[in-house]
Amino acid sequence: GGRTKVVLFGDSITQYSFHAGGWGQRLTEYFSRRADVLNRGFAGYNTLYAHLALQRLLPGELSDAALWTVGLGANDSMLPGSEVHLPASEYEANLRAILGRIQTASGGRAAIIVIGPPPKVDDQEAGQSSASSAEYAEIASRCAAAYGAEFLDMHAAMSSTGRPFSDFSHDGVHYNTAGNAFAFERIRGVIDTRLPQLAVPRDPVTGRYDLPNASPLPCEMPGIMELIDHANPAAVFTPLEPASAAAVAAHATLPSLWQTPPPWRTALVSAVLGAAAATAAIMRVASIKFRV
Repeated sequence: GGRTKVVLFGDSITQYSFHAGGWGQRLTEYFSRRADVLNRGFAGYNTLYAHLALQRLLPGELSDAALWTVGLGANDSMLPGSEVHLPASEYEANLRAILGRIQTASGGRAAIIVIGPPPKVDDQEAGQSSASSAEYAEIASRCAAAYGAEFLDMHAAMSSTGRPFSDFSHDGVHYNTAGNAFAFERIRGVIDTRLPQLAVPRDPVTGRYDLPNASPLPCEMPGIMELIDHANPAAVFTPLEPASAAAVAAHATLPSLWQTPPPWRTALVSAVLGAAAATAAIMRVASIKFRV
């Protein structure tokens, strides 16, 4: 029972995704009023540490999550000599164990998106190698296929733009605003095209995701504009049920909520304007008395 859960699991690229404008923050908007997006990103973690952390998380309250994103490999793929580097074989074994644990805990019901490590700005002294990231992304792709998970090759996607990774990163590893926007659009694309049971269409009029629409995930609570009868609001909440198909269809036919305002809004605007006019009149009288 309760809201659908979406878990973002990974390293600092996931942890920092909840910063303003981050791809995780954008996902919370995408799923607003439909699912709780939970950040379980841990800065500095490679797959060894992540697997140990997951053993504390699963089984548990996250076992019924409908969707997991798993973004690991940015640290594992650092060059040998880095404290967080792991050989490719260990990375693969750990990632397989992580995916297996999620599948087992969820009873095979959770959808999983494996996000491969993005490029890096090459910096030998810092242990950063974009070629190494690409190698580990290949491994992540194999692991995703082995467990029936979706795979998002962020390295290939960003590289295919022809732009240097410095355009997407503020420090050669982590995303800047442009990188976060790019990552969100690619993740959203995977959900919209490969996981239709979780997809949330954008409202064509307002551009919002939190209005009743054709999503299989219902909006939680009635919509203030579309569904609530302001003369008898309790009628909508008792019993509390998802938006009806008729209400969804009615909303879809509206050219714009603001082009066709309901009577209560027209009355409210008239009342506000009337009150403002009355206040202005009183102030004029008071001003005249004060001058006299």
